[in-house]
Amino acid sequence: MDKGSIYLHFCLVLYFLFPFVVISQVENDKVHAVEQQQDSVLAYITQSKNHELDSNQKLHFLKKGLHYAENTENDSLRSKFFSRLSFAFYQQGNASIFRKTNNTARVLAGKLKDSVALAESYWDLGSFFQHNVIRDSAYYAYSQAQNIYEAKGNSFFSGRMLINMADQQEAVKDYVGSEANIILAIQRLKPLDEFKYLYFCYNNLGIVSKDLKEYDKAIEYFNEALYYADKLENESESKIGINNNMGTVYEASKEYDQAAIEFLKVIKADSVKEKRISLYAKGLSNLASVKLKLQDTLGVHDLIIESIQIKDSLALMESLAGSYATLADYYIYRKDSIKAIKAANKAKHLAQESNNNERLLETLALLTKIDTKNASEHGQAYITLNDSLQKEERQARNKFARIRFETEEFIAENEVLFEEKEELSKEKQIWSAIAVGFFLLGLSIYIIINQRVKNQKLVFQQQQQYNNQEIFNLMLAQKQKVDEVKRMEQKRVSEELHDGILGKMLGARMVLTGLNKRADADSIQERSDAIVALKNIENELRCISHELSHSAYQKINNFVNSIYSLLESAKEKSTINTTFNYNEDEDWDSLLGDIKINVYRIIQENLQNAIKHSACSNFFVNFEIDQDVFLVTIGDNGTGFSFDKERKGIGIRNIRSRVAKMKGTWTIDTAPGKGTLMKLSIPAHYSNIHLSEGTGVL
Repeated sequence: MDKGSIYLHFCLVLYFLFPFVVISQVENDKVHAVEQQQDSVLAYITQSKNHELDSNQKLHFLKKGLHYAENTENDSLRSKFFSRLSFAFYQQGNASIFRKTNNTARVLAGKLKDSVALAESYWDLGSFFQHNVIRDSAYYAYSQAQNIYEAKGNSFFSGRMLINMADQQEAVKDYVGSEANIILAIQRLKPLDEFKYLYFCYNNLGIVSKDLKEYDKAIEYFNEALYYADKLENESESKIGINNNMGTVYEASKEYDQAAIEFLKVIKADSVKEKRISLYAKGLSNLASVKLKLQDTLGVHDLIIESIQIKDSLALMESLAGSYATLADYYIYRKDSIKAIKAANKAKHLAQESNNNERLLETLALLTKIDTKNASEHGQAYITLNDSLQKEERQARNKFARIRFETEEFIAENEVLFEEKEELSKEKQIWSAIAVGFFLLGLSIYIIINQRVKNQKLVFQQQQQYNNQEIFNLMLAQKQKVDEVKRMEQKRVSEELHDGILGKMLGARMVLTGLNKRADADSIQERSDAIVALKNIENELRCISHELSHSAYQKINNFVNSIYSLLESAKEKSTINTTFNYNEDEDWDSLLGDIKINVYRIIQENLQNAIKHSACSNFFVNFEIDQDVFLVTIGDNGTGFSFDKERKGIGIRNIRSRVAKMKGTWTIDTAPGKGTLMKLSIPAHYSNIHLSEGTGVL
């Protein structure tokens, strides 16, 4: 190929590739511009949240972000930007710009059918109206957001909107509607274990029930709120608010003593002054009010003054009006009408400043009673305000009802349209389903045949692996059983040595030690007896050795005589008086050998403890048979001991182990200076072979 041909081919390649290169570059530039816009808007929103800036500087950054958002061509990005900016302007408190950005955000979300963004915009709008005390508009915005979340199946946000709607209803005394919406919120939030919002719900239900004068129900709801408060991280702070609310219920129901208890819990809660200072101030004022109703003025003035000082420093005008009203009540009680009128007028002005109409009505009613000079003026103001409030509340409740009706009607219309669309597309869906069905049927047949061949091979391999595993498990189980038998036998021998041999050797050693210093005839005789005791220990060791081959563990001959001999030997070697009570008509020797040997060892352990530690003068053992239950009672009148400290000793562990072997139960009643009383309840099982009497040995 010559140079001219190569050059021609090169030019052709450039001719065809150049448009694609240019288009690609343009697309890259657009993407870069979009990313730059997005970063800029979000950066300005972030800068506006800097707490070190003043309000004008924050507003400056938000306006820059708004400028970028307005010049964004991508509708999806514009919707996102305006949604973020709407919330930011709401937080900034700029009402006019918020309304514009929020309206744009809702229009864009509706155009793009972005239901989540639309719900968030309505949520922001509801918060704005609630902050500005426009209850009906707030209720409408929250209801629009709730309908969207409910349709999307988002139970969490649907429940939160229902709580917000209920708050607006409670504010205009639509208590029944508020209660209904809170219950709906609980139904959505309870399956999600949203403890924080369930706490809010039951707290609100308590407040509504109090407003409805259903005081018992209100207390029940507040207790339920306390249950969920226990599950929160700041549970102590949450509980303080509930205590205050419960106190107001008790005060309203004239249970003043109980109300005082709840308000005391508020002001004495840990760190309440640091974490919930405003609630602490309310608690002070509420406690003062209740104490006045109980005619207890001690410290009341100080409580009110401290409350006023805190609320004034925090600029809590609405709550401060309540404290001055309580101060007026205090001066009325003290019959100081001049100060009472002054305090009531202060409460009136504060209520007017904070738009607290409920408190204003209460204050006007109070002034009508105490300010006789201006009673007519106060009374007229009370009537005018009361009528106005009732009219506004009635209008708001009617608006709420109309909003609910229109919402339900809109939902019903959508359901009808949806059903019509479903019928139109049903035929098309049927044919599509038939075609897909045939395809899937053929595919299924192929998969089944192919899978069956693979399954047969897999089943054979699994069966082979299972058989190998079974053989291994059998070998492992057999080894475990052998190890378990060894362990149990070692434990039993340990118990026998501790409870029997060790005690007897200790007794013989103590006797011989004492006799080494004496050489009279009695001492020689006692030394001889001690040697006999050692021989008996030798025989018992031999017996335990035989037990290891299971030959000497089968029976204990002449059971009662063995117990009697044990107690008599203790009486001879110490100053303890022993008593043994039993029914002579019972065939005690017919009890199973396992029961007799274990009961003997338990009595022996208690007797040794009594001799060594209790300093008792009397020791007794009682045997009874009650409906196939062998009852054994062992006791002494010694110094007793602390069972909690001694329960881990080897003696107690052995007793517990022996009783468990006999499938019985036991109790011990003892304490320092009280003596010791042990009771055993053992199922009475008998052997078919009755032992001969007269051997007197174990």
